[in-house]
Amino acid sequence: MKVTDIRMTPVTVPMEAPLRWSMGVETGTTRGIIEVFTDEGIVGIGETYGGNAAEHAIEIAKPFVLGLDPLEVGVLQHRLGVFRIGYETAVPAVVRAGIEMAFLDAAGKALNRPVYTLLGGKVRDRIESAAYLFYRYRSQDGKVGGEDSAQAMLDRAQELVARYGFRVLKFKGGVLPPSDELAALRLLKKHMPDCPLRWDPNAAWSVETSIRVGRRLLDEQIDLEYLEDPTANLEGMSQVRKAVPIPLATNMCLVSYDQLAPGIRMRSVDIVLADVHFWGGFRENQRMMAVCDAFQLGVGLHSDRELGISTAAMLHLAAASPSMTYAIDSHYHDQVDDIITSPFQYRDAFLDVPDGPGLGVEIDRDKMERYHRLYLEMGSVNEFYDPNRPAWVPALPIF
Repeated sequence: MKVTDIRMTPVTVPMEAPLRWSMGVETGTTRGIIEVFTDEGIVGIGETYGGNAAEHAIEIAKPFVLGLDPLEVGVLQHRLGVFRIGYETAVPAVVRAGIEMAFLDAAGKALNRPVYTLLGGKVRDRIESAAYLFYRYRSQDGKVGGEDSAQAMLDRAQELVARYGFRVLKFKGGVLPPSDELAALRLLKKHMPDCPLRWDPNAAWSVETSIRVGRRLLDEQIDLEYLEDPTANLEGMSQVRKAVPIPLATNMCLVSYDQLAPGIRMRSVDIVLADVHFWGGFRENQRMMAVCDAFQLGVGLHSDRELGISTAAMLHLAAASPSMTYAIDSHYHDQVDDIITSPFQYRDAFLDVPDGPGLGVEIDRDKMERYHRLYLEMGSVNEFYDPNRPAWVPALPIF
């Protein structure tokens, strides 16, 4: 079986209500749906980030992809990974990941086996997800969202736990001053004491603020499962980790293979959050996890507004990764729709790993066309721009 063509269709799927974070606001999910065509009529599907840059990268990748067997993902990664312009890879990791995803989907369909078997076999049938808690603006119709206080965050957490059965709470911070966000954590700890807590300010704080907040957490006995990316870069994280004995996780300062050695040497993080896209695909994530196993680092799984194809890929990766013991991140409950025929459903906080051939999901052509039209209507906009705070940039608030 040989690849004869590759195409990408950009789509935009709205969020239920705009999500706020340290770098702006997320009103929807813009993704690129990749299709790899073969000479046997099998079509593999993948997903990556959308937009003009991704479409351009697909065109650059095409001559290096055509003629490959979909099982030859090592050759694929080598061809695309070493083709560089200056110091930067001409085909970014996130696009390489989407192409590899489509390759393995096609290979699994040809072999009538799920992708997880191609990754070494699954060690779990379903994957637990954490409740992702965002400060939100009101939706356009005013019916949902509007969480902007500690009490509202507690109400949102209780709503999600009641609806989906979540047992782990991940609080997205970096939006309000740390003292205000700490008040929300106090309420979550008081009223939901059995739920492990995570706090993710997305590097909004200075090193000094991060240390001050960490010590306040310890003084108040608010025991976090981990504090994720409180400050920027490996050096800043290392200084915080030396000063405060709270586990630090990352998907910002350590997101590529060449950052592993300095990150480990500097003891910058305790938990690395894998990402099917950031790390460049399944193979690169497995390489990273092997290093984490050797140096006794924990492994979780990051989310960045995936639709159903990438969600399936995340579940296959988690199922085939024995060391991935933390409940994974997911934005799935915040999205209004999907472009697959059978969207995923939470069952007591868990998502079932698809058992069908390949990734085990299929494109709903009508929905893909609908959300492609929405993408075209929106045009090339800054998806993180916050019209409510036009002059705002991430601040470094202190107590």
